[in-house]
Amino acid sequence: MELSPTGKVICGMIAFGRQTGYEIKQFVDKTTRNFWTASYGQIYPELKRLEDQGLVVGREEPTGERARTVYDLTPAGQAALEQW
Repeated sequence: MELSPTGKVICGMIAFGRQTGYEIKQFVDKTTRNFWTASYGQIYPELKRLEDQGLVVGREEPTGERARTVYDLTPAGQAALEQW
């Protein structure tokens, strides 16, 4: 399965440990923004695509009143990342 450039970066970031879309955006802003940026409008739809493909799994973990989904790589996601 071919990952999009955004999918590759997101899977790579999740490989460091489970993350939310917000945490991924913050990580991008602190690390790769000088040569690659991503907006929330790119990150959240890509997380949905990755989840639909079985490469990541999201679990609802609300914080107080705030909705929050935390994502982990699946074995298929790890394999796709290693293949890349």
